[in-house]
Amino acid sequence: MIHPFRKINLTYRNVRRLRGIVGIFMRHGLYGLMERVHLHLLFPIHKRLVKKRISEKKEVLSISHRLRCAFEELGPTFIKLGQLIASRPDLVPDEMAEEFRKLMDEVPPFPFEEVKRVLESEFNAPLSDVFSDFDPKPVAAASIAQVHNAVLPDGTPVVAKVQRPHIERIIKSDIELMFIMAKLLEKYVTESRLYNPVGLVEEFSRTINREIDFTAEASNMVKFYKNFSDDSRVAIPRVSWNQTTDKILTIGRAEGTRIDDIETLAERGIDGKKIARLMTDIFFTQVFKHGIFHGDLHAGNIFVIDENSVSLVDFGIVGRVSDEMAENLANILLATVRGDDNLLIETYLDMGIVPEKTDLQGFKRDYHDLLDTYLAKPIKEAKLGKLLLDYTRIAANYNVKLPTELALLDKCIMELEGLVRQLDPDFNMLETGERYAHELIKLWYSPKKMSKDFLGVAHEIDRTARVLPGQIRQLMKKMVNDKFTIDFVHVGLENLVDEVDRSSNRISLGLIIAALIIGSSLIMMTGKGPLLFGFPLLGFLGYAIAGFFGLMLAIVIIRSRKF
Repeated sequence: MIHPFRKINLTYRNVRRLRGIVGIFMRHGLYGLMERVHLHLLFPIHKRLVKKRISEKKEVLSISHRLRCAFEELGPTFIKLGQLIASRPDLVPDEMAEEFRKLMDEVPPFPFEEVKRVLESEFNAPLSDVFSDFDPKPVAAASIAQVHNAVLPDGTPVVAKVQRPHIERIIKSDIELMFIMAKLLEKYVTESRLYNPVGLVEEFSRTINREIDFTAEASNMVKFYKNFSDDSRVAIPRVSWNQTTDKILTIGRAEGTRIDDIETLAERGIDGKKIARLMTDIFFTQVFKHGIFHGDLHAGNIFVIDENSVSLVDFGIVGRVSDEMAENLANILLATVRGDDNLLIETYLDMGIVPEKTDLQGFKRDYHDLLDTYLAKPIKEAKLGKLLLDYTRIAANYNVKLPTELALLDKCIMELEGLVRQLDPDFNMLETGERYAHELIKLWYSPKKMSKDFLGVAHEIDRTARVLPGQIRQLMKKMVNDKFTIDFVHVGLENLVDEVDRSSNRISLGLIIAALIIGSSLIMMTGKGPLLFGFPLLGFLGYAIAGFFGLMLAIVIIRSRKF
């Protein structure tokens, strides 16, 4: 068997980390999976036997549970990947998405000495020159960074988000190994191809690389600050650029009470129902008016200032909504309110995400049944986030892959709905979404918008009219000069070509074996040349070579199970 790492360029450090990852997977009852992708070969045979016995004891647990426990032990990169998996039920089985929602990004803080070293290295100056005061005790700690209260030299109170030492190197190394494992999964575990492991790692790589670049987060904050500059409902902390790098983010302190601190909000006399409406309005304003939304709306990122305003923090994950996506989302919300499964299917078709051979009648029937059930529920039980999640699951059953931004939107709606239902159990998030969807549709067909679209179309027509004659002239020149070529590409025949190649190789080897046997037999009949046991030595050699090749060919055919 060809070793699976023969063509992979791995450093000693990566091999050691990969062995550690595989060992943890085995310890959590996943020896069989590691064996299928040949990663068990990283260990000598005596260690494999021990790890297999340990693994078998955990196999009574579900594979989703075992994977989640392994991810928790593997550290920040795998925890972040698990959180992405939890947010994409269209890419993984329901059970796995549900299990991975239990992953918590909670780790012990790293020592102040390391915090100080990172700060002084980034600013190339003593800590006292950068901040007049810096609290050594963090107010929060997560897998990528931790947050400290500080004071700028001009006396402004701020918070400094400090990246964990070496976390960027650790994440990049882990992502390289994730790609290797994802490729091995797709190669050796055929059922995994349905979930596109390599595509999932690619999406994760883009997300996490943006998240560990704190200047990107600072730029996001500036965008949100400008978007809400004339809106008194939202306070966005200002970025202190002189104290910000790609590993340090310094911003003004957020005022207020955490949105999930119901007891303190009640003591302050703040009406939870008003905050529920306020937060939902703010969210749909971001989606339908600004075209960019906060992508991580958990309770720790929302602070209630008073009944009429909140403060938002942590903009490491944001989603962007194009005009086309906003229109599609508006149609999805309107279809939900009306129970219109036709509009829902038409919207998916317009998005170009429905495969050609999809059973549209079955697709429509499943949505019809879901909407009937949802609209019959009382408000307390009718959850928009849960419905959107069910939309995603039905779509996945028909191999319909939702755009990443729409999946992130669904996750945010689920998070936000969970928070506002704590403040007001009777709150109907769909009503607010419907109102904003109607406003968007009205705007879409307003004279101002239509005239703007008409000008855009007119510009394209004018540009095409000016460019087209020249392009036609160039095409005609190529045809006249006999430089015009058409490339024919056979799509979907790759497997057939590979099979023909394999069959040709086997036939060729079979002919060589036959020739060796016939040639050796003729030599045996002549009785000439060096003799062994009274028979020509060359004949013996010919039979031996033919026998070896014949055995190899038989093994290949038996292993392919095509005989």
